[in-house]
Amino acid sequence: MNDKIKIRPGFIPYALSAAMLLTAGSALLKDGLVWSAIACWALVAPIVVAALFDHIEFDGRVIRHRGPLAFLMTRLVRVRRELAIAEIETITTETSSLSFASGDARLIYHTRISGGGIEIVIRSHRAAYAPFIKRLFRAVGSHKLDPRSFELFEYFESGNSLKTSPVLRNEIAAMPAPLLRRLANSLRLAGRLAQASSYFRIAYEREPRNPELLYEMSRFFHSSAQTEDARLIQRSDACLRLASRLAGAAPDLLERIGEAFFERLDYKRASDCFRRALADDPARFRANVGLAEIALRDGKLAHAAHFYNAAAASSDVALARMARREALYYERLVGDDDFLEAELRRIRAANQVRWARRLSALTFFGAWFIAGLVGRFYPIIEDFGWAVMATSGLVWCGAAFTMRYFRRRSAQ
Repeated sequence: MNDKIKIRPGFIPYALSAAMLLTAGSALLKDGLVWSAIACWALVAPIVVAALFDHIEFDGRVIRHRGPLAFLMTRLVRVRRELAIAEIETITTETSSLSFASGDARLIYHTRISGGGIEIVIRSHRAAYAPFIKRLFRAVGSHKLDPRSFELFEYFESGNSLKTSPVLRNEIAAMPAPLLRRLANSLRLAGRLAQASSYFRIAYEREPRNPELLYEMSRFFHSSAQTEDARLIQRSDACLRLASRLAGAAPDLLERIGEAFFERLDYKRASDCFRRALADDPARFRANVGLAEIALRDGKLAHAAHFYNAAAASSDVALARMARREALYYERLVGDDDFLEAELRRIRAANQVRWARRLSALTFFGAWFIAGLVGRFYPIIEDFGWAVMATSGLVWCGAAFTMRYFRRRSAQ
């Protein structure tokens, strides 16, 4: 099947660019520079056209970023805008939520696809998100998905059909435990947290020592905790610890539990889970990478290189290539003092540029607010606001392009 699925990326960069041009045009017009103002406003039209034609498409084999901006980036800056399935190394999904008084939430998912030096982001507020990632995840396979992406994969693979009408008690009583779990996870991923809690509770009453259920409940409590709710966090940690004890020799589950411990900065338990998973297969990719990341947190670069070398035995070409690249990088850091010093300088410079970009963005919006509102009553403040806004905008653009250079590691 070679039909293409298309999805639009975010419009925020286009919207900000258009707003900046409109604001600059208004400022120029106020100073009597009519033709300069018209030129600024005229530039809004190509931005709107670029936004309308900007899209990401997937044909089952390659993900491509299409549109005028992608075309210019490819031709002028030589930036690749396509990623083959075989090149994908990691897929991660982040969640932002808007909670309601009922206890439910509106969940927005941001899925980041990385590999071959390319990063593509798609967001769930687009109607095509579900069919896009369902087909993508199926083509990539579950072994490259982070825990949240894996949950979405199972959610869409199971049909993600939820019963909207009230469920009677006798219907719930007749449901098998696996169905209760599937419904609970589907309700959680749909943001219907109150109902999900009920299904999880009933499923737990039936299978209180099911490690997979305990792991799912742990993630549910952790994601449901608002403003660091201590009670739910404690429940989540307790479920995760019990799941790790009951997991036995289930390597896939142990890897997921280890990753959950790693997210919560519990490196000792994460390391234990990863090592138990490796007892079944010493070449397991996710467990070896998890141990490598823990070694890096402890400053043990040689250990990190060792575990990445072990992960390079993966049968997946892209994952093996990534692991070999990381292993060579950390081996050189250990063995070459000049290379280590150069990398430390690069990382320090990258952090400084990152902070400069964030500060310039805050300054830009602050100056915009001051010039647009306070400046109406004080012309001097208005002129000062426009000047600061223009300067911070140029600094942000320069920092954004500079970050592309500092993100690249030194030649190995």
